[in-house]
Amino acid sequence: MSRISAACAALVALTSTPAFAIEFNEVARFNVSFAFQSDLDPTPEVVVDNPKYIGTNPLAVAWNGSKLYLGGQDNFGSSLLPVGIVEVLNPTRTGLVTLTDADVSAKFGAIFQPVGRGYTNLELKGDRLAAGYDNGNNTANAIQLFNTTDNSLVWDLTAAGITGRGGAGVNFDPGFNGSSAGQGVAWTAFGSGRRGLFNETTGAQTFNLTGDPLGLQWLPDTVPGGNIARDIAFDPATGNLYVRRNNDVDAADRTGDNATANRRTIFDDATDAGAFKIGQKLEFIGDTTEGDLLIFNNSTNAATTQTFVDVVKVIGTDGAAKTATFNLIGGQTGADIGNGSGIYDFDYDPVSNTLAVLDFFNRNVFIFEVGADVESLMGDANGDGKVDLLDLDILGANFGATPATLAQGDFNADNAVNLLDLDILGANFGAMLMPALAVPEPAGVALVLGALAASLVARRS
Repeated sequence: MSRISAACAALVALTSTPAFAIEFNEVARFNVSFAFQSDLDPTPEVVVDNPKYIGTNPLAVAWNGSKLYLGGQDNFGSSLLPVGIVEVLNPTRTGLVTLTDADVSAKFGAIFQPVGRGYTNLELKGDRLAAGYDNGNNTANAIQLFNTTDNSLVWDLTAAGITGRGGAGVNFDPGFNGSSAGQGVAWTAFGSGRRGLFNETTGAQTFNLTGDPLGLQWLPDTVPGGNIARDIAFDPATGNLYVRRNNDVDAADRTGDNATANRRTIFDDATDAGAFKIGQKLEFIGDTTEGDLLIFNNSTNAATTQTFVDVVKVIGTDGAAKTATFNLIGGQTGADIGNGSGIYDFDYDPVSNTLAVLDFFNRNVFIFEVGADVESLMGDANGDGKVDLLDLDILGANFGATPATLAQGDFNADNAVNLLDLDILGANFGAMLMPALAVPEPAGVALVLGALAASLVARRS
């Protein structure tokens, strides 16, 4: 049966069971601009340097439900002050908070003049903070581990006797099925396709990216596009890996402490654009009512007019698109978050079931509770709570559009309006969140969709 026929059949059947959405409810928002304001005096004649300045913009966030860290980026390449890391003090407050000097720790991990670079990744585990730093060259600062009791340095790559770049991701590897044998501080690098591993206590290298003993491979054997890794995440229960490569998402199933299988691309940005854009981030969110999820920012350019709801994507670990609803304090939604440059970082804490979302451009950190379910309809392009002929009209008017948004009929978030979206609309046609005044008769629906499908085929030929 063709996709068009399947969609017609689904419409005739009038499948009316709505899909469900994962809901993110904001509990706190921190305006972190203070740490990115180099001059504290508003008058032009007087310069008062901010000793807690860590860069022009926040690029990395770490959150574990009780501690919150920010890593800075020099976005202009002309700063006379070093980038660094700060801890946000008392981060369990709720509501809208604007940080001041009293709200952040002393700067640590300071590195002078990064020339448009900075801290790209932060991850927390117990009393340890792993940091990835990238200045465009190999350096011993690329991977660092800090003690969060006093924010002191425990080790950097000097302990392993190597140098590298931290722009491809750093994280804590839980090992195969969470076993202790494969645990440590994990990293990858541009072009390697492997996971390196450091001893968490000593910083000694357990598995290498090049040379024996080689770390496990996460890169698919058949790779769409190039190989610029940007972030790495793990399923803490299984040890399965998820890597942000270019503007894609790759997955690899763990079969041992240093072995994988079923290496695959689960989200493929067909444009292959954005490979060299900073801030391509990824986070694993486990055990929700929608299953295990991945959240990432799908952005391929540096335009500062990108909307949060268009950029931030949520998928299952099989790559299936999920509908995500972001509810903000004061009754606003994710659509009310200010436009930005498409750069967001994420860190999920399973204990408190909260997600930190860092907004690079607007210098905010949002804390969301995760997992409440609200009914949402796949196929509802206009957001009126039902899937009907109005949504079919929208899909038809935008058929073939790429890039595309949900409001244009891109229901599977593959950045295009095509027959796959028509399938989704057909499977959910007639579903509603509220009583509708009228539902089209099945025969009429089939005729409408059949005519639309024929029109679409004609446009494709």
